[in-house]
Amino acid sequence: MPSDKKTKATNKLDKKEKQAKKKTESKAGAQSPEAIIAEAKAKAFTDESPERAFAHFRPLAEKVPAADLPLFTGQPLLMRANIKTALQAVDPHLPAAVTKLRDPRLTEVFELPSLVMALDFAAGRVPVAKLGAGEIDRMLAEGAPWRDLMLTYLEVASHPLVGLLPRERVAAVRAGQGKLDKAQDFVALPGLFAEFGAALAGKHPFPADKLDLMATLGGALVQQVRPARAITEAPKRTVESILRDQLAALVTERYDHLQVLAAVALGKRKADELLPALRSAVGLGGTAAPEQPAPPEAANPT
Repeated sequence: MPSDKKTKATNKLDKKEKQAKKKTESKAGAQSPEAIIAEAKAKAFTDESPERAFAHFRPLAEKVPAADLPLFTGQPLLMRANIKTALQAVDPHLPAAVTKLRDPRLTEVFELPSLVMALDFAAGRVPVAKLGAGEIDRMLAEGAPWRDLMLTYLEVASHPLVGLLPRERVAAVRAGQGKLDKAQDFVALPGLFAEFGAALAGKHPFPADKLDLMATLGGALVQQVRPARAITEAPKRTVESILRDQLAALVTERYDHLQVLAAVALGKRKADELLPALRSAVGLGGTAAPEQPAPPEAANPT
């Protein structure tokens, strides 16, 4: 009997040793975060030649549903600069994100510079068309609440008792009326936040993407709105413009993945501080000029 007990104890010990060995071998066989990152980089399509990138990503973009597809009014090359900045900022923290995420979608993120060059090529293929009166009114309505809030804040910030920026500069933006004046205000307001970025840093509640929204809307509108009248015709979107917007949707989706990687590794607040908004013309240092997008088309898909 004692020998039977000894045999059972030995068998249990052998079983535990085998299980421990199996776990060790499993860990040793698993890829390290660095190896996963290197493999994803090797798989990524990174050719930034606009025409070749467009040819590569076009089949993928054409699968993006065209229904309710946002109209792209940004500048791809500005987006590329923000993407490059974001990738460089996130790179040292990728191993931490890979460790925490089951599917970090690294290859898609590493392809962003090439994808945005495909978008640049697609944007160049779109015939220039005019905004319809309804689209102009919609864009003005979208920016109007932010215009009022930003002006109200800047009027307080420019008060002599506060003195963060010249009062007359804010008064000049407030002056005037009409659609064209409002469109010009949409451009001027992000410009003030950029010009006086050092004085206003950490003292205002407006995120970079809202400043970007104002710059984007204003840049499109000032090229379309004329004093006392707006363009009345509303041409349908072309096949080229829909493909451009499909590529833009892919860029936005993949940049969201990049932001997720940063948030997982660093926390959302620090990630937001580290990464620029995709289409932001203000930049992290608050010194860049507002974005001036190319004229878009009407928003009614065929």
